[in-house]
Amino acid sequence: MKIKDRAKPKAPPVEPGVYMAVCIGFIDLGEQYSEMFKSHSNKGMYIWELIGETIEIDGEQKPRQLSKEFTISSSNKSNLRKFIESWNGKSYSDDEFLEFDLFDQIGKPCQLNVVLSESKEYSNVDNLMPIPRGFPVPTTDTKPIRWDMDAWSDDVFKELPEWIQEKIKKSTQYQTDHAPTTTIEVKAAGEEACPI
Repeated sequence: MKIKDRAKPKAPPVEPGVYMAVCIGFIDLGEQYSEMFKSHSNKGMYIWELIGETIEIDGEQKPRQLSKEFTISSSNKSNLRKFIESWNGKSYSDDEFLEFDLFDQIGKPCQLNVVLSESKEYSNVDNLMPIPRGFPVPTTDTKPIRWDMDAWSDDVFKELPEWIQEKIKKSTQYQTDHAPTTTIEVKAAGEEACPI
């Protein structure tokens, strides 16, 4: 068996530049541990579809998507707050931003500035801007993705892309409340099995 028969080819990165996009989802990733900072913080991820960009997956052309993770923080220095304010073209007071619903951005268009990682292997969303006035507003038929850790549903979880499921499984909420438990049965000679 050759590696090429089993290894999935890596998708080529999106070329750097500015793209029209539509937000197709927000994923609550729960509380995640950062090896770099040796601490836990709540994380979330926005997913955008790039208008007019496709990629071949299993012989079929599918819309190209990019995502970006954020620490969920109300700090006026946080990346999340900078992105939301730039996206919506407005500044929020601390009280307004605390009441902001992250799911409200689903379906909203924007322009994404895409850059390549240092290794040139990955495309990263560097920043975003609103659609200029007078420009046609892009839309998509892609089914929105909305995941809230506090409204857990096994059925909805199974519909999420596998790579997102794997991220969620690393959260403290998943490990505490949703990780499968396995019963091991041990039999002593002449005794019935008893679970431990």
